[in-house]
Amino acid sequence: MNNLEIALKGIKIASNILDIPEPSIYFANSNELPNNELTAVFRHKDYEIIFNEDWLTKVPWIEVMVTCFHECRHAYQAYSVKHNLNESKETLDNWNNDFNTYNMPSGTLDEKEDINYLNQSIEIDAIIWTHIKIKELFKVKTIVPESIKKYLY
Repeated sequence: MNNLEIALKGIKIASNILDIPEPSIYFANSNELPNNELTAVFRHKDYEIIFNEDWLTKVPWIEVMVTCFHECRHAYQAYSVKHNLNESKETLDNWNNDFNTYNMPSGTLDEKEDINYLNQSIEIDAIIWTHIKIKELFKVKTIVPESIKKYLY
């Protein structure tokens, strides 16, 4: 199975776990994305995930699966906000605000430069949920940014 097929399968698995409709899935070259370092992006208004096709060809399958779970968690957040379900009003309000005032990662892969991105409630939730699920299902620990580790324990 190649990484493109793993991406499709990973979205299906994560969507089933989260009990949400599968988002639309697209593939784009890295130069078509907001920055070259993006592995994928979830667009909440269109309920779609766009994968960096250049990145997909270079990474181990588990990295693809981690990205699928992370982006599907964003789909879960958007679905929950849109339908006002699954989470508390406070959480849904925070997620809605984050989607509408989203801070993109810098593209430098530097946690200090990405602090505004990492401090968003939707990113904290997606990183933690993904870490827990990948560890549970695949027995692999993901890399969690230092600023988010405090939310794990």
